[in-house]
Amino acid sequence: MAAEPIEPLRVQVLGTVSAWRGAEQLDLGSGRQCAVFAALAMRANRVVSREDLVASVWGDNPPTGASGSLYTYVSRLRRVLEPDRSRWSGGQTLISAGSGYSLQLGDGQLDVVEFDRLRESANELWNRRDLTAARAAMDAALALWHGEALAGIEGPAATLHRKRLAELKLAAQERRAEIMLAAGDTSGAVTELYRLAGAHPLRESLRGLLMTALHRIGRDPEALEVYEETKQILIDQLGIEPGVNLRRVHDEIVARPTVTVPVTRTPSLAKIAVPDVFVGRSSKLSALRNRLVDVLHGTGAAVWVEGESGIGKSALLAAALGDVADRGGQLLWAAGDEVGRRFPLGLITSGLGVELRSADPRRAAVAESLRAGESGDDPLLTAVELLIDLIDQLCADGPVVLVLDDMQWSDDASLLVWHRLVRLTRQLPLLLVGSARLLPRRAELDQLRSVVSTWGGDLHTLEPLDETGTAELAGRLLGAEPGATLLGLTDSAAGNPAFVREIVNALVRDEAISIVDGIADVDDIDTEGLTTAQPTLASVVTRRTGHLANLTKDALRWAALLGVEFDLGDLATVMARPASELIRAIEEATAAGVLREAGQRFAFRHPLVRRALYEAMPVAVRIALHRQAAETLDEAGAPVSLVAAQLQGAGVPVDAWVTRWLLANTNAVARRSPTNAADLLERSIASPGLRDDARETLTARLARVLFWLGRNPGAQARSVLAMTSDPNRSAEMRLVLAYLDYLGHDNARAIEALDHVISDPDVPEQWRARHQALRVMVIRSGLYDPAATEPNALAELGKAVTAKDFFGIGQWSQSLWLTASMLRRHSEALDHINTAIAAISSRPELADLLLSFLDNKMFTLQNLDRLEDAGQTLDAARHLVTRANLPSGPYIAAAVHYFWLGRWDEALADLDSVMRDGPEITFYGLRQHGVIRLLHGTAALIAVHRDDSVSLERHLKLVADLPDPTPEARDNIDFLLMAQALAAEQRGRSAEALDLLAPMLDQDYSRMMLRHQWLPKLVRLALDLGDRDLALRALRAAEVEAEMEVRPARAAAAVQWCRGLIEQDPGALLTVAKHFAVVGRKVEHGMAAEDAAILLAADRRIDEARKALHDAIIVFTELGAAWDIRRAESRLAPFGLSTVTVPAGPLSKVEMRIARLVAAGWPNADIATQLSLSRSTVQMHVSRILRKLGVDSRLAVTNDLIGQK
Repeated sequence: MAAEPIEPLRVQVLGTVSAWRGAEQLDLGSGRQCAVFAALAMRANRVVSREDLVASVWGDNPPTGASGSLYTYVSRLRRVLEPDRSRWSGGQTLISAGSGYSLQLGDGQLDVVEFDRLRESANELWNRRDLTAARAAMDAALALWHGEALAGIEGPAATLHRKRLAELKLAAQERRAEIMLAAGDTSGAVTELYRLAGAHPLRESLRGLLMTALHRIGRDPEALEVYEETKQILIDQLGIEPGVNLRRVHDEIVARPTVTVPVTRTPSLAKIAVPDVFVGRSSKLSALRNRLVDVLHGTGAAVWVEGESGIGKSALLAAALGDVADRGGQLLWAAGDEVGRRFPLGLITSGLGVELRSADPRRAAVAESLRAGESGDDPLLTAVELLIDLIDQLCADGPVVLVLDDMQWSDDASLLVWHRLVRLTRQLPLLLVGSARLLPRRAELDQLRSVVSTWGGDLHTLEPLDETGTAELAGRLLGAEPGATLLGLTDSAAGNPAFVREIVNALVRDEAISIVDGIADVDDIDTEGLTTAQPTLASVVTRRTGHLANLTKDALRWAALLGVEFDLGDLATVMARPASELIRAIEEATAAGVLREAGQRFAFRHPLVRRALYEAMPVAVRIALHRQAAETLDEAGAPVSLVAAQLQGAGVPVDAWVTRWLLANTNAVARRSPTNAADLLERSIASPGLRDDARETLTARLARVLFWLGRNPGAQARSVLAMTSDPNRSAEMRLVLAYLDYLGHDNARAIEALDHVISDPDVPEQWRARHQALRVMVIRSGLYDPAATEPNALAELGKAVTAKDFFGIGQWSQSLWLTASMLRRHSEALDHINTAIAAISSRPELADLLLSFLDNKMFTLQNLDRLEDAGQTLDAARHLVTRANLPSGPYIAAAVHYFWLGRWDEALADLDSVMRDGPEITFYGLRQHGVIRLLHGTAALIAVHRDDSVSLERHLKLVADLPDPTPEARDNIDFLLMAQALAAEQRGRSAEALDLLAPMLDQDYSRMMLRHQWLPKLVRLALDLGDRDLALRALRAAEVEAEMEVRPARAAAAVQWCRGLIEQDPGALLTVAKHFAVVGRKVEHGMAAEDAAILLAADRRIDEARKALHDAIIVFTELGAAWDIRRAESRLAPFGLSTVTVPAGPLSKVEMRIARLVAAGWPNADIATQLSLSRSTVQMHVSRILRKLGVDSRLAVTNDLIGQK
């Protein structure tokens, strides 16, 4: 017989603490035991530690046996709450968790939670002016109370909760009275407010509501008596006078006694056309429409709308309120202008239609009185009263909507009237609407804004349109979908609708837009030089800054020289002003919507404005200012990249100072941005003012930078050879040229050039050895047929051993290493590379060749999953670089190693070092040629995992224009392919991601590429798209790799992973994940665990799935892999698995360094520069540091706190 369903538990704390199952009340035991239950109930569904429970019940000085008593109370409560629970079961209602307990309650089971929900719902409905529903919700919330909260419970925690809940109850009762008052139940509100005010005589807000209610039903004397009584109570008990709000209610009642006004109908004055095109702003449009509905039903309100110039304030108001007259209301509308500020009451009288020729005798009479300046000690105040009276009369005719637009230009007297009207919106059917720009800033407008908020009105700040809104606006203006180039131009408007309109109109006027197949786009316009090609657009954006102060405009021009984004300190430097003097200018430009905050820096909100300001300066002026800014910044110690940007701007000529700076700093520029360094060097070398010795040095540097970028530096190398008398520099350039011949498949020419250098007695010995190493590499080229190459390499190695030719032993052993690696015979490859290392390790002139061998050894140890040994080899390689003073280190090999270990910050640091420009290109440097794809691919892959779109775009862009990869370059393309595929998957283009990964299925595409490490990802994508055949092809490709492994290693694990996905075997994936965890491959561990969680959840093994997801999220959190966390949680959400909370853990080494700098007060930008990291990476680390340290602000990060971690 099936067991009867258990009734849900119901818990009451808003009164005597009680619990029920169905109709049965449970015995919660003694006072202390009941106090324990109450403490758990007040923190339901959260773990309350034993220490907190003891402190809640017994206070700060508990008795010695408190912990034991707590255990007893919890045991008893468990028996009461779950009488059928086994003594060996943890239960489901009162559970143990960590070092505490948690009372598990569902929706509707705890009255205080229901009270909060209903109260918040009522407040939300009140804000929407749904008065009937708001009152019903508040009534239901208050009905949950059955006396004093936590009645009968002692202890410090209960006392605090009681006070907090009593205040919430009183606030709810007060809001209920407000709702009654707004709904017209004034008599009921008076009765309720008398009761509440009597119980809480010191609460001024209650007494103010009571006075307002009495005033509305004509009981002004009684309302004033309440005020006097309250005043006396406050003086007697607290020694203070009534507050400003209560005094305001009193003054309003005295000034505006209740009167009866005869009804006279007058026509609406304003007929406002609704905008032909209006997009976005749906929530604000809805809020205004709701206010319109309210006023048409007799409830007034005040609304304030603000935003930058052109943001769409007037359009929003017209769209929301344009049909007032059609709906039976009166729409009165006026807009301010700069001239109108000179005429007192000009804006308000215009809005009210007050003029001598008015057909309405009341308006005409007011106009006559204003013209005559009638009576009173203060004519202005008399005039204000006349206008207030007129509005009162108009509201008696019917609901009034009064809109004063562009109030930044309003006269002061009109602002005074508006201020008075805000108060009257609670009494009259008046919807009072004001709009203003953020600039020019006026204190009076700030006061009006505050008054609107104080009196329960709405404040709306209009933000820029998003990309979708901007595209929709452009499309609707043109009647066609905007194309990519047009969208690029409208994006320059940064979401400002007026900018978008004027850009589109300018392009239409200039006949620059064509519409083909429903797509509107721009033809034959250079978007970078847009303001030159389209002067109309330049005038549009420059007009937008015309009202700014002179200092602000000057600052913006200098800022335009610094770029779209700039630092305040740099701006102060180039302007030769203290930063403090520029703060007001920056604030004004920001408020005007010209600038925006960008982290610790500032940026032009509209790139088009920056271009217009920049190109408005004559070319000669731009050149002079760039040159001046460069030297000023350099003298101030600015980063070399910033100085370089100034020298690149507008073609600054190379003079003596520029030459000195280039010689001293182009290496540093290359470290941060090799492409910028190449551009700067090319432009500098072309300058006729450059000295010959400087030209030689800079040309050699350009050759190195181009070489690292994977370009052909042949012309530069030959130019250096024609100039130089330095034997080392000459040998370096000859080595580069021979290598370029080899890359061009002209091996005969390469051998001839190398033999010529090797036989030259004047060539330094280290360079002779490097040429010999390259000669062997050229001879053994064509190794993509390892079976044919191996016998020849063995024969040559035998000859070298017989001749005791250590150089030859090393080179041919490396050849055999390469052959064995292609055949995935990694143990054999390790023996060969160890032989090569031993052969030359004592020859200092072959240090860079030895570095190449150590790099090879790392590769093999990684494939054998001997990651600790690989790390030791990396340490040996770094030591060799230091000991032999080599110009380049094993940065890329280290970055790849750190990638799989999950030490991504160290990987990025090494990648940042790859482009470091040393004094020469060595043989090891030749071996690194063409790895630009691996460099940016690895960095891009980390960026896509971390959801760092800025870094991802930057790295992908840097390789976008590279020529098709050679067979050698394909060996290093896999990281880039995976980064591009994941980026496509992020955008929802899984099919595109599969196409990008397709080359990995072809073994002949690259023999050295470790395709098996990526194939599980390809399988998952294929299965997600329902392409099982492609998934099976990927599995077969992995099996081919695994079959070649003499000793099962990485390919074998990949096969198990792929097969587990295809066969939906979560056990296999858990085994794979465990393997990766044991060997230390964090990235693969996390991803395999995620895949296992999916299969477990699909198999309804939810607890196991949750555990696997937890393991994956822990790994992803340590990596900072935000996208992986989001993907994992979204994949498991359909199975009901929610977000996994991960323990904070200790600070990593990189986090420790960053935390120390944060504690020292360094901003993120400076930390990024110091540690050679991107600012987005630093920002992510700072967020993780704050979480791990348990603080909310970077100001709370101290060295003492860091030391605890």
